[in-house]
Amino acid sequence: MMSDKAKLRRYEDDLNVSGTGIVIMGAWSIVKLIMDLFLESKEYFAFEADSKFEYAFGVTFVLIFVAIISLIVIKIHLYIGLNAIKASKGREHKKGYFAGSVIILIIMVLCLLFYIEKFQDIDNIDTTISALLVDLTTIYILAVVVISTVKIKKLRKKMLQE
Repeated sequence: MMSDKAKLRRYEDDLNVSGTGIVIMGAWSIVKLIMDLFLESKEYFAFEADSKFEYAFGVTFVLIFVAIISLIVIKIHLYIGLNAIKASKGREHKKGYFAGSVIILIIMVLCLLFYIEKFQDIDNIDTTISALLVDLTTIYILAVVVISTVKIKKLRKKMLQE
């Protein structure tokens, strides 16, 4: 049977790797959003305008909106990931990363329901499957963050009492 120190080390390693994974998945989300913006630009910028100025204003608004969303997404991923890494190393960290992980995990699991409709579009089934795999990977990483955090807290508390 594994000793408590070995278990603690294993969960700390899991939390460290998962924290890094969260940061990487956040960066991938931004890259994917930017690629989608450029590849599907006709959809994003398909609005009527009476003048070139209005069209330029509309394009600028869309770009600013995408930039703000990107900043929010990367900030959340960095907050969760970097604090998970700090927690795994026993350094001082913000405790909100755990609540953020749980909230995002729940939202992502609920968002899996949208794939039911996407699987009806056979022409884009490859894109749907790859997106589903990325989302399942992110869900797994978030679940590891949550589980490891709980296990580390219990083991550290147990070791302090002994």
